[in-house]
Amino acid sequence: MTAQTRALLVDGLNLIRRVYAAVPGEQGSDEQFESAVSSMKSSLLRAIDTHQPTHAVVVFDGSGESWRHREFPGYKADRKPMPERLSRGLDDIKKQFELIGVASIEVDGFEADDVLATLARGIAARDGRSIILSTDKHLSQAIAPGVVVYDHFSDKRVDAAAVEKRFGVSPALLSTMFALAGDTGVSVPGVKGVGQKTAATLVAEHGDLESILAAASDIPGKLGERLVDGAEDARLALRVLSLKSDVEVGANLKDLRFRPGGES
Repeated sequence: MTAQTRALLVDGLNLIRRVYAAVPGEQGSDEQFESAVSSMKSSLLRAIDTHQPTHAVVVFDGSGESWRHREFPGYKADRKPMPERLSRGLDDIKKQFELIGVASIEVDGFEADDVLATLARGIAARDGRSIILSTDKHLSQAIAPGVVVYDHFSDKRVDAAAVEKRFGVSPALLSTMFALAGDTGVSVPGVKGVGQKTAATLVAEHGDLESILAAASDIPGKLGERLVDGAEDARLALRVLSLKSDVEVGANLKDLRFRPGGES
């Protein structure tokens, strides 16, 4: 691979569900679904036109429960299920993406986030560049030299500086901040009584989670007590909310080359 490699890595369900929810019509009807698929194709084509990738792939969650559910059974317990018509039509959507020239992949037992992080890491290690198309804040953990996240719907590029500005921590320490504050969006509690602002301050002062917990007994007042009492909750949250970047994807870069119109 050469330094000219530019990969567009698409968070499949993030794109699809956002588009599906925005398309007017009777929710769940075939007409609304077909209109949504057309919009999904247009959205993906717009991303390709914007980023001009040499390689492109749409990544989906693997079938069945992920390792996160096994680690923490309450993971995403409050998340609304995918609309039935959309779930039933995922294979048709993937076929339409293939006609554009973009492959779809998934790895059983892993969420798309882990696969996206793994692909981005591997491409960066070979001096390539990746644009991760997603609005999921957790994917900001994958930002590194050669890797950015792009909010397709707001036309916003998210790099390390943007993460620092929004969260007050670097991409490498986002998982620690999330572990302390928890994430209600995926039903993962952190340390009781610790919010993102306090978590970011702790990260700035002490660094990673174990360094923070090691200092907890010396932190005065309720905060120190909360960190001591919530140490194991924070460690569990860190495991669940961190991205894996060593997934056996089962595809190489050649498989992900963008082929306009599905050309061979």
